[in-house]
Amino acid sequence: MDVYVSSGEGKSKETEFRTTVYKRDINRNYVLKTKSARTFFNDIITKFPVLAFSLRSFEDEITAKIGVKECLEHELLTPYPVLEEKKDEFVAHF
Repeated sequence: MDVYVSSGEGKSKETEFRTTVYKRDINRNYVLKTKSARTFFNDIITKFPVLAFSLRSFEDEITAKIGVKECLEHELLTPYPVLEEKKDEFVAHF
């Protein structure tokens, strides 16, 4: 279960900032085409089987960005978008 909490009115919206936090969708399977994407996805399975992770958790961020792109195309990952509300209000995603 994913929960959004806000200190404002509860009407959060996505920002223009790129998301860097993802979670693996354990119900989806696909054989990835590129070697870097397969390596990246195997690292996810090993290190973060069901938990959310940040791209900063990987040693090679460039390979991770390439792998994320292909994984998102085939819906193997679920992104956690960056959310905002009005000025001086906080939004958290659990």
